[in-house]
Amino acid sequence: MRKLTYILILLTTAALLNSCADDQEFTKNLNFISFEVNTPTIVVEKDGSTDIDVRVYTTQMSGTDRTFNIEIVESATTANTESYTIPTTVTVPANSNVGILPITVADNNLGEEAVYIGLQIESSEGLYTGNTAELTIQKHCQLDINEFVGTYSGNTLGDWGPTQVVTSLDGDGNLQITGVGVAFLTGPWGEVITSMETLPVNLDLETGEFTVEEAPYITTTYNGAPQPTYYLSAHGLLNACSGTMYLYYDFNQEGFGSYVEYYNQDYFTEIISIN
Repeated sequence: MRKLTYILILLTTAALLNSCADDQEFTKNLNFISFEVNTPTIVVEKDGSTDIDVRVYTTQMSGTDRTFNIEIVESATTANTESYTIPTTVTVPANSNVGILPITVADNNLGEEAVYIGLQIESSEGLYTGNTAELTIQKHCQLDINEFVGTYSGNTLGDWGPTQVVTSLDGDGNLQITGVGVAFLTGPWGEVITSMETLPVNLDLETGEFTVEEAPYITTTYNGAPQPTYYLSAHGLLNACSGTMYLYYDFNQEGFGSYVEYYNQDYFTEIISIN
């Protein structure tokens, strides 16, 4: 029965630890420490670093400083060790029930997916420890449109040949594109390009997502005979972290229709990077 009583006290105390109101009644006879309940996501800019403070709370106060050991929970940690700096101890100052654990996270080989760090307070005789803290680290890359201006390299889906995609900025600083699908038309299709337009790109600078509205794009000849104009539509993503363009497109031609539908594909695809 006594053991059950202690468990109930622990659960109740953990639910109250985040509040620092003056009128909160701490359980004075229980030596308990826990991380704050809601630990924030740590956002790190590309090639940058971020400092945050994670708090611990105790149920008891002391007239002297108290130091507690901090441990990494390996089974709950996916971040590489070069990407974070965490002290091995945290101190709760005298006459306080709050300690601050300063943490630094840096973009040292961080990927695009979120990674995690598990933290726990080392238990000792007479000390009860609360929840394990799980810190989420998310890399953020601010999109700089100038980094996506240039000539791309890579191969088209189906290995039709090297891509010839070129991006530039118009007079208002908006992204535009040309060279999409050239390898397809001149390679297996065997046509000769007689004209090719540069089309505007509708780009969301926050997400990197873009579209190219269907528009007249390329005229060609086949065995010397002029062919109906190819219309191009496209969408995709500019990945600011990797510098890669994910491009999905379709041709539409009078008398033939959609080439994506003809080939029974979702889209023609190029995953390419600036040279």
